[in-house]
Amino acid sequence: MLKLWVMKEKRLVNFRYFFYPFLMFLFAIIMSKGLFSGEIENICIVVIVLALLIGFCIYKKCYKIMTLLLVTYILGTGFFFIGVITSKVKAYDGVVSVVARVSDDFEESDYYYTVVLDDVKINGQDSKNIEATFSKGQNKLKIGDRVSFESEVTALPVFSLGGLNSSIYRRGIGYSVSLSTSDLVVTDGYTTFDEDVRQSIKSLLYENMSEDNASIAYAVLFGDQNGISFETQSAYRNSGIIHIITVSGFNVAFLIAIIYSFLNKCRVNKKISFLVTTIVIVLYAYFCSFAPSVLRASVMGIVIMLSNVIGRRYDALNALGLSGIIILVFSPLTAFDVGFLMSVACVCGIVFLSPMFTNLLKKFIPNKIAQYIAVSLSAQLAILPFLASFSSTLNLLNAIVNLFVVPIFALIFPYLFVVSFIILLLPPLSFLLVPIEWGLVACKAIATIFASTTFQVKLSPWNITTSALYFVTIFLISTFFMVAGLVKFEISSAFIFFIVSSIGLFTLTGKLKSGVLYLYSYGQQSVVMASSGGQTLAVGDCYITDRALAKYRLDGIDYYLSFESLDDRDIERLEEFDIEYYVCLGGDEFQEGLSIVTTNTMMQAGDFTFVYIETSEGVLGVTVQFDGLSIFVASGLDFDYNYSTANAIIASFDTDIAFTDQNFQLASPNYMSVSSVRNGLTDYNYVDNGNLLVTKNDALKVNFID
Repeated sequence: MLKLWVMKEKRLVNFRYFFYPFLMFLFAIIMSKGLFSGEIENICIVVIVLALLIGFCIYKKCYKIMTLLLVTYILGTGFFFIGVITSKVKAYDGVVSVVARVSDDFEESDYYYTVVLDDVKINGQDSKNIEATFSKGQNKLKIGDRVSFESEVTALPVFSLGGLNSSIYRRGIGYSVSLSTSDLVVTDGYTTFDEDVRQSIKSLLYENMSEDNASIAYAVLFGDQNGISFETQSAYRNSGIIHIITVSGFNVAFLIAIIYSFLNKCRVNKKISFLVTTIVIVLYAYFCSFAPSVLRASVMGIVIMLSNVIGRRYDALNALGLSGIIILVFSPLTAFDVGFLMSVACVCGIVFLSPMFTNLLKKFIPNKIAQYIAVSLSAQLAILPFLASFSSTLNLLNAIVNLFVVPIFALIFPYLFVVSFIILLLPPLSFLLVPIEWGLVACKAIATIFASTTFQVKLSPWNITTSALYFVTIFLISTFFMVAGLVKFEISSAFIFFIVSSIGLFTLTGKLKSGVLYLYSYGQQSVVMASSGGQTLAVGDCYITDRALAKYRLDGIDYYLSFESLDDRDIERLEEFDIEYYVCLGGDEFQEGLSIVTTNTMMQAGDFTFVYIETSEGVLGVTVQFDGLSIFVASGLDFDYNYSTANAIIASFDTDIAFTDQNFQLASPNYMSVSSVRNGLTDYNYVDNGNLLVTKNDALKVNFID
């Protein structure tokens, strides 16, 4: 009898029924924004991906998988629109009546502080949270106070310059307002349980530790980095260990190691151990305000424990997929949250790359050290596109600094977590915080040393195609793509070639050669000017200035003009823009790179000529001329002025565009006017039009940028 031997065709990948649908769900949400706004790049990517998916599944006869992924894609598109609809807020004209509660979300600067108001009612209707700004020196509000006031409120868009305003989306903020405490009627309110816990621990930390280390300890516990100095944040960021002070999977992993492992060693029933640890993890996520990275890590941690309880093999990718789907179903626009995406990318990078790096490194160094370096290197490579999107710096010694810091942190966090709740119950035991102080001092010292090295590379932004190719390449070189070594090498090399070509093409195209960007966010405006000579000048800065620089491939700001005096702290805050020269009307004249100028005097700064205009009422603004353009930017200072005189002064400079604000609402037929408020006198305003890009060939051309 003739035997027919049939060889099964080898699989290229093992399909995971949570992970790959999650990727498709995530892909659908992210692509939907550009797809339905007509962005050619997004349309091409979607068509190519779906065509390849359908073609491959038909060829392999995987009809069930194809159906599952296509249905997931359709659902993702629908959830994008659900996210957009639920995030929209009503724009109010004029003064509204507001009643709200003061939350514990405070942020302070040198001149003002902001607080998030929750439990908000506007004109008697439930509304999203409001971010209120108050000048320093006013009576400070207490957490839990009920406040009522009448004022205009500014609706905040959830997207700006093509990106999600993650900070306001996470915190449910829909409006911003600037107030004086004298405008408020304040009554006693209530505090929530999580606020009570956070504030009690925060007070104990600040009472028993130095301010700098207390702020780091609080950030490590709950993710609130508002109290950390710019110097400390820069040291951690530039050394590549900013993840240490960011609540993420590290924290949840340590909690599981403490509680679940301890209970198992005490021979507690597995189901009881699972239940107790799950309750603690959920409570911790609650104390961290259910941040996306914490939610992702919490679900994955719970799945790890559950797989142990039921005796099933744990699969990190499926656990990641399940956690991601849960988060996106309840909060679809989190798909655009860079923090969430970096968290997902880190896990993927570690799963795909660390085994390969470990096997390579353990030939030369001990296995434990090889694993530490492999995990750190894999995570760093996975988040590279996101670092590039921030025009951030890559520290080439990242793996080494993590080798020193992670073991210290592995001791600090569990100890800090346990001690914090012990002293919450028994304050006299606060001396137990001393070892934490020592550990944090050591971490900062290591971070400062590595942050000052020259082994750092400045990254330029990548486009979405380059990023997509990069992540595909990471998958292709992993063991999860099951083809012969030579074939893997050839395919991976082709993708690397496409990535390099894409980066080069993207860098050469799309850079703003000559034009003016008008940016407005959180009540602050910034006007960024780019000359044909490749130089940039900015008047003021706002929340999205760095995003605009990345979008238009501007490496930084050469000249920064301010209407206020600048000190060391201001310059430290603006360091992220790589500013060459600061120009202002006052400050420390011996500060390096700072020029103090006089008003009504023409000055030259590279390709730009400018003059600060001062009248008897005060500084009216600054006029900047370059590339045949004349731009006026109002100072924003609150003073009385003569409308006709101001118009005449501005017109005398042959002004093309005048950027005004809420205190400066004049206009003239001689120039285009742009205001940060809705104003019938102006040609354009932020409320109706959003951010603007103005260029000039023969005539001015205005483009609205979302």
